[in-house]
Order: sequence, then structure tokens, then C-alpha cells
Amino acid sequence: MTRDETVKRLIESYEGYFDIHYIPGAPLGLAARCDFHIHNSKYVLVKKARLWEADCHEYVYIFSLENLTEEVFRRCKAYVLEEGEKLIKPKPGHMYTYLTAVFICDDFTKEAVKLLKKSKHYKSYRLSLWGWSEFRTFAVRAADKVTFCNKAAKDSAKLVKKL
Repeated sequence: MTRDETVKRLIESYEGYFDIHYIPGAPLGLAARCDFHIHNSKYVLVKKARLWEADCHEYVYIFSLENLTEEVFRRCKAYVLEEGEKLIKPKPGHMYTYLTAVFICDDFTKEAVKLLKKSKHYKSYRLSLWGWSEFRTFAVRAADKVTFCNKAAKDSAKLVKKL
């Protein structure tokens, strides 16, 4: 399977639950951004008598690259964190926001894989009373479907392997 076919298939798998945004003139090989939002709440008798509520968000940035190097990974991670922080709106009821960077590439260097596996970013808002955000990332080599991920993205990487 080629890189473009893999990207297309991945985006199609996200279409059922995520809002897909194709960004014209996107930098760094960004193919699309997929947004997921959910609001949960529990109330008693009437909706105004809420016991609790929680907003959960995920922003997935899908990058299509020929070769993932250490420098490219650093620039893409900085881009995801910078753009993702603009989308986060911590407030009472905000539970979490995941910022996920997905790299579909033809090849990657050992240094990039090492950096990707150790990569992490966690931020809490008002001592987690207004939620938290976490950076997740994984890379897939399109030709042989070799996948690497950081600790936070293990569940996402398993789903992508099934595709």
C-alpha cells in the first residue's frame, strides 16, 4: 500500500466520528486535521439540575512525509502544540484535550523514532480542575506498516495497525 492510499484510508476511518478539515497550503506535509468533540452530562429530573458535565476533545494532525527525520519531527510537534493550544478552551466542565500527531511516511530515521517514542507533553489547567491536555504521536511506514508510538498513543496505534 502506498503512502497516499494509507493516508486516504486513515482519513476515511476517521470520517465517521471526526470532523475532517483539509487545510489549503498546509505546512510540513500536513494532509488533514480531524476534530472530535463530545459533551456528557448527568442530571436529576430536569436538565438544569446537573450533577456533572464533561467536555472531551481530540485534534488529530495527519502528516504525509517521504522521510521522517529528527528535525522534521521537532518542527511538526511544535506546530501541533502551537496550533492545538489555540483550540483548547479550558473551563469548568472541560475534561481533556488530546493533541495527536500522525506521521504516514515512506521511511524514518532511527533518531526520529527514538525521539518520537520519548516524546511527551502534558499540561493541566487549574490543577486539573479545568481538565488537561496531552500530546500523543505515532508514525507508520506505509510500505510494511511498521508502527512506532509514544506511551500516550498506544491505544491509537493499535487501531491504526488494524486498518
